[in-house]
Amino acid sequence: MYYLSDTANHSGNAGEMRMKHPWNAGWWFRPGKAEDAFLSDDWIGPSAAHSPKNKTIISKEISQTDDAKNKTEDWKQIHLPHDMIEAPFNAFDERSFLRWGCYAKELKKEEILKITEGLDKKTSINRYPAIFLSFEGVSVSCRVWVNGRLACSHKGPYTPFEIRIDTFIPHTWLEEQSKEQGSKAERARPIWVLVEVDSAEDSGIPPFGGVVDYLAYGGIYRGVSLCIDLGARMSKLWAIPRPRGDALDGPWLVHISAEIEALESGSINNCSLLARLYLSGELVNEGNILLSDSTRIEEKNKFSANFSMSVDRPKLWDIDSPALYDLELALFSEIGQELDYEQLRIGFRTAEFGSSGFYLNQRRIFLRGLDRHQEYPYIGYAMGPDGQRRDAEILKEELGCIIVRTSHYPQSPHFLDACDELGLLVFEELPGWQHIGGREWQEQALHDLEDMIVRDRNHPSIVLWGVRINESKDNHEFYARTNELARRLDPYRQTGGVRCQARSELLEDVYTFNDFIYDGKGTMYISEPAKVLPKYRKRAPYLITEHTGHMFPTKRFDQEERLVEHALRHAHILDTAMGNSRVAGCIGWCAFDYHTHKDFGSGDRICYHGVADAFRIPKYAGLFYSSQISPSERIVLEPASIFAKGERNASHLLPIHVFTNCDAIDVYRSGGFVARFFPDKIHFANLPHPPIVIDDLIGALLEAEGWPRNDLRLFRKLAGKAMSLGESSLDLWDKLRMGLFMRRHKLSIQDIEELVLRYGMNWGASDEKIRIVGILNGKEVVERSFGADSSAQKLSIESDTPWVGGLTEEEWPSTRIVVKALDQYGNIVPFLFEPYSIEIKGPASLLGPAQRSLISGVSAFWISSKAKKGKIRIAIACPRFKETAVIELDIE
Repeated sequence: MYYLSDTANHSGNAGEMRMKHPWNAGWWFRPGKAEDAFLSDDWIGPSAAHSPKNKTIISKEISQTDDAKNKTEDWKQIHLPHDMIEAPFNAFDERSFLRWGCYAKELKKEEILKITEGLDKKTSINRYPAIFLSFEGVSVSCRVWVNGRLACSHKGPYTPFEIRIDTFIPHTWLEEQSKEQGSKAERARPIWVLVEVDSAEDSGIPPFGGVVDYLAYGGIYRGVSLCIDLGARMSKLWAIPRPRGDALDGPWLVHISAEIEALESGSINNCSLLARLYLSGELVNEGNILLSDSTRIEEKNKFSANFSMSVDRPKLWDIDSPALYDLELALFSEIGQELDYEQLRIGFRTAEFGSSGFYLNQRRIFLRGLDRHQEYPYIGYAMGPDGQRRDAEILKEELGCIIVRTSHYPQSPHFLDACDELGLLVFEELPGWQHIGGREWQEQALHDLEDMIVRDRNHPSIVLWGVRINESKDNHEFYARTNELARRLDPYRQTGGVRCQARSELLEDVYTFNDFIYDGKGTMYISEPAKVLPKYRKRAPYLITEHTGHMFPTKRFDQEERLVEHALRHAHILDTAMGNSRVAGCIGWCAFDYHTHKDFGSGDRICYHGVADAFRIPKYAGLFYSSQISPSERIVLEPASIFAKGERNASHLLPIHVFTNCDAIDVYRSGGFVARFFPDKIHFANLPHPPIVIDDLIGALLEAEGWPRNDLRLFRKLAGKAMSLGESSLDLWDKLRMGLFMRRHKLSIQDIEELVLRYGMNWGASDEKIRIVGILNGKEVVERSFGADSSAQKLSIESDTPWVGGLTEEEWPSTRIVVKALDQYGNIVPFLFEPYSIEIKGPASLLGPAQRSLISGVSAFWISSKAKKGKIRIAIACPRFKETAVIELDIE
């Protein structure tokens, strides 16, 4: 199938003949099931009720019954992707999401003619083009009608499917200038595509049948494409680069395979398949194969083409330099007409899990990562390409992840494309959650697994296939089949099976385990498996795929100590795992808070398990992950405290953990220097950047008392201990030393309390400012300021991008807008829950409601722009603040 593209044309005419394009604009939606009137010959579609001109033209040739007319009134025009649920943010009844909805779009002759314009149809194998519709994702199941005839049904919310629709369309409709053939009514009648979607959680479809700890929402939530083929088409394209020997800096082979099918009765004997490989626009190599030399498969007029091309010393795809090559595949007829064209992106890399860890390009890398759900507030799964790509950027660039697990299903191709581009590794798994159904259910799961692998095996970022239903019990027969299928479809990637029962049967290549044993003390994780795989003749590779999560759910508006403990649990588990050479990686549960069923979460249908909230705004745990990024990429300085004097239990101010990738920090209080603090390598010996612990807020300030150095040190130590753990934490030896100190300086208990309040708590101070300065390579590189006198001063508004792109009406460009209430120090005011309203002027739409509330001082929303150049003005009004926060974005 061909792609319409404005990108550089590497191979001459191929760029002019790309014949697949998005088909997302101009859809109509109506709640409810497909009614008989929609399938009748009299139905002319929902647009008739909304377009008097169109209705008049059509009615000249076609009469419409009153019943059919009435069925046009309830439709509204929408753009894909679309969520038909429109869930509130929380406290909903998810049973109300189980509903029906209908989508309709007119297939216009002008679209087909425009796509095929300039092609020499006389020399094509078929007289008429073959027309396909490709659906990336519909939740949960659907039926598709074309021209009133049932064309297809599909089950499962996470895998793509394709329909050939030209067989349901009269050939006279396709004639470019058909004035004599067919009746006027037949030529004038619009061709409608109708999709009936059922969002019911069908027990015969994975992941359903038991309880499920996430929602699947409903609707056509991913994009749709219109594909045109003339004579023949390629499918199941796969290109896998492999080194010819052990050395990676020598020659490689790119093994290429494809299925080629002749459409209708034409023949594709003696057709040729040409492959061209490019890097940054420069031709690297090319090769071809004649179909007569390839293997004909059982189906009539279908061939399987397999060949290789050599590449000498390719640029490797790696997490720090993800080099991507463009592979163009063109199918030519015997007389040289181009019949089909595809472009793939591939990467040259090796990836292997072994008993001593994970190796990318023969270099051991510890896999620090997080699990991700693909849902968003108010719009469920229906986020377009930009939002999907932005999630990958947040995971890699903001949270410092090396790997992401697509829990618990295949996710958007746009997300995976971004992972390829960013160098973010992926563990992708088949749909499911704990439950294994009967034979029909298992066959559907195998079908889902095959669709996932065939769709995604060209992504270099994917290093592991998940072939076991998440946290399910052993099922030897079923999992023997899933492993066999994965290894047959992709023998070059290993398999994993995410389990929560230690010592369960291991049929996969990698022992992947959800380990929730750590409860804040004691053992960090279950001992690695003792299983021996014949392939390795050693213990199986071991990857932790979940931890923390539901063991310590944390809302961003929880008390500070809980937020800190949440972050430290992630830090301790990650540190311990990194210290064990047997552990290949540690993937935390999870990246973002997500919605769920009544059986899980906090009663409001939200699982607060994320290191960031549902709006992708980090909690302290997210800031910890950010601090593991190299300072050469971004300097991070994030104290896990608001420095309020009564927020923590018993008004304990200390200790304060600072998540940073600096070498040290200098702390100043009320303008005076306190002390320099260094990373805690005692408790976090294996992290790249251990937290820095501030255990003293008195420091050099106490020198004003004129005491000897030893007495200064003693007072700071004992005061810091009391400020961290309370006075009761002082043992007999501490009290004895304090008593001798008091005797030396003739101080009473009241004097000691007054000194602690003055220097430690800073009670009554006119200057509350605490300044923290990050030190890197001996230089001050960043600073942050805080104060107990913090108060809400202003509303800020930020966009993830300075502009929004929009080339055509078919695209769905979007960006996230983050709203924050800030204090005089520029920090988020954490306990502000004020309402705010959103006003948008310009060619853009708001995704979700215009009236919202700040949640612990922050919020976010997404907008999508239209295919129209101009400016978008976004204004945020909040009754708490006099000034409206405004941002302007360009549409380019």
